[in-house]
Amino acid sequence: MSRAQSASLRLAFATAAWGLSFPTAIAVMKVQGDLMPGRADWFHAAFILLNRMVLATLVMLLILRGRVKGLTRLEVRQGLELGLFGGLGMLLQTDAQHHIAASTSAFFTQFTCVFVPLYVALRSRRVPSAKIVTACLLVIAGCAVLSGVRLGEIGFGRGEWETILSAVLFTGQIVCLERAVFSPNDATRTATVMFAVKGALFVPFVLAGGVAGAGAAFVSPPLIAMTVILALFSTVYSYVTMTRWQPHVTSTQAGLIYASEPIFATLWALFLPGLFSAFAGIQYANEHLTLRFFIGGTLILAANALVVFRQNQPPHGDPAPMA
Repeated sequence: MSRAQSASLRLAFATAAWGLSFPTAIAVMKVQGDLMPGRADWFHAAFILLNRMVLATLVMLLILRGRVKGLTRLEVRQGLELGLFGGLGMLLQTDAQHHIAASTSAFFTQFTCVFVPLYVALRSRRVPSAKIVTACLLVIAGCAVLSGVRLGEIGFGRGEWETILSAVLFTGQIVCLERAVFSPNDATRTATVMFAVKGALFVPFVLAGGVAGAGAAFVSPPLIAMTVILALFSTVYSYVTMTRWQPHVTSTQAGLIYASEPIFATLWALFLPGLFSAFAGIQYANEHLTLRFFIGGTLILAANALVVFRQNQPPHGDPAPMA
């Protein structure tokens, strides 16, 4: 197995960890809703994200210990860029979900797999290959089937445009990781800065929603346990893996790998909601496999097979970006 293929496999595991966040975050919101009733959905989303990033930052500082003193200017710069791109993208995506269906949000979020090769084409002034164009079309078709979106019924209001803009910001996050100037950076230190920046972005939203009564969230064992799952697996493990291994594949390949997130989210949702319901005393039903899942998943995996496992590709960009 080549280094690029090994990196692709690791990024696939990281994507599976991101998929874990969907049913887990829904369960957390249900518990928070019981503990802090009457709050807006956006407050609960911001509260989850803030707790997740604060805990992730503390875990990273514990892992780094004395190594945090070696933080370089380039690591701060990259962590700041990743935090702003990713954090603002999360905020827009979360707000958009209050105006559109979750299926529509999932569909438009995967537009990163189109925006990345489009950016690369503009940067290199070279038309994407037929293989890349085909892979992008397969992913979009697969995501449409998975989410149940009917293209003729999609409108373009606030929710749709916010989600598209969030996909643009997530594209910026992917592109930032391929820049050769950041190759000497330590992935753990960079990720620590990224988590701290994202956490800082969520603070104003939590304060705006009011912190009175929020202490109830910190004495609920089920809520604490599920927040730890989000922080350790869907944040620390997934983002550190992304920061460490994405530079070994092209940005186009990375975008297609990340587009498999809905597949993993569906697989986790087959059994985790029932477990969370029994553990936390909430009502959250398991999902079921449908023909739509198999068709959509097959299209996304076919797109990855076309592009991810290409041989002799450069480690930075397709072609390489400028520093």
